[in-house]
Amino acid sequence: MNPLYSELKSILECDIEVIKKGKLKNSNSQTLIQIEPTLDLLIHRSLNALETILVVKWLEKNTEADFDTASRLLLEPNGYKAFEPLQKFPVILWRILYKENQEDVIAMIASTFETDRIIHLNAHESVVLVSKCVVTPLELQGTLESEALTPVKIIIGNKVTKASELYNAYRQLVEIADLAQSIKQNSQVVTYDAWVFPMLIKQLKRALNEGSFGHHSFIEEMMHAHIRPVGDSELEQTALVFFENNLNITETANKLFIHRNTLIYRLNKLEGITGYDIRKFNDAINYYLSYLGDKIS
Repeated sequence: MNPLYSELKSILECDIEVIKKGKLKNSNSQTLIQIEPTLDLLIHRSLNALETILVVKWLEKNTEADFDTASRLLLEPNGYKAFEPLQKFPVILWRILYKENQEDVIAMIASTFETDRIIHLNAHESVVLVSKCVVTPLELQGTLESEALTPVKIIIGNKVTKASELYNAYRQLVEIADLAQSIKQNSQVVTYDAWVFPMLIKQLKRALNEGSFGHHSFIEEMMHAHIRPVGDSELEQTALVFFENNLNITETANKLFIHRNTLIYRLNKLEGITGYDIRKFNDAINYYLSYLGDKIS
């Protein structure tokens, strides 16, 4: 249960539940207070009008304070110090990016992750500290797009075991999203596990740029020899879609809305430029690493 509700439970000396809106109606022994567009707080005690107003004001004040603390948790290196006792671990960060209809998105996220902490950083970004996955990222992305009517991208992080790791875990999600954009990776769901190699190459190139390996190092010479720029955005995008469809000619052609012979022509052209026939597993790996080395700065 949200720590605020636990504290309110102690103040009112009665049980409190979070329920879906409309599930129950006020009775002589219970009081309902709306906390989200689709959620109510069920207080197992009858409150008069003044008591209800005081509880609402108390919730508003403390929710605002909790929002500031939660935001600091992700945005400040030491923000966890005021937050650590309030969160159970391990968790996985889900960074949810959306363009519009914030209220609808927030309501749907709240109803999906009823027991997890949700941090709304701005009008286009929410982060969920997921303790147990009740839906897959792809299912959530599809549901949000179809029902909240807004483009959505979800970036899934690595497991976080303590609050002091949350700041770096969030920065990692931001870096992965930026990296995906820089190499023109258009997947709507991006996971940490799938981005280990791109992140490693970025760190390697950063170390090379900083001279950590010394001048004219063996690693620098290897990368220079291996990276073979294509210089054709259409061919590069074709290769990325080919990888996304597990090197399947038919599925890739359908995805690109082109004839399979056109796809084969492009793959042959790519081989002529780079020397890699990406229909072969080893060549596909070598081309992908070459592509990453070319695009990642």
